Amino acid sequence: MNEEQREREHLYRCLVREVIRMRIKSRDSAYRWLIGYVNDSGKYQRGWNELHPKSSLEADVRDQWMLGNRGEHGDWRQAGEQQ
Repeated sequence: MNEEQREREHLYRCLVREVIRMRIKSRDSAYRWLIGYVNDSGKYQRGWNELHPKSSLEADVRDQWMLGNRGEHGDWRQAGEQQ
């Protein structure tokens, strides 16, 4: 893995952890951020899934949550690993 790929992976994992922290604060807000919502002005705001249709962010957030990740700095879990 080259430096650019490592940087992309790092940023992606940071994003997953941020969405997990959003979920802890407000599950509804995190879900709306992912799927889209109508703002206070009545305008539809596209969510992450619409803006990035090939992204696996929602699935990765769900998987990390199920593995016990709660968004702590640097936390990334693999299935089958002991924490």
